[in-house]
Amino acid sequence: MDIFDSASALEIKQTAMALTNHFKNQPKQTQLQSAEVCNECGSDIPKARQDAVKGCQFCTHCQALADKGKR
Repeated sequence: MDIFDSASALEIKQTAMALTNHFKNQPKQTQLQSAEVCNECGSDIPKARQDAVKGCQFCTHCQALADKGKR
């Protein structure tokens, strides 16, 4: 593992932690209503995801990063 791999791994870890903290600090009523765009990257969140995951605030990619930070 070189310095660039280490930097990339650290960036992923810090991004996941930031996403986790951001999501955790959302008001309860906001969590009940799904966002139409990802709060992190700005990508559209498909209607199917909004319906399936009530209160989702992130696209699947950003949510996966946040979930990795919880482990």
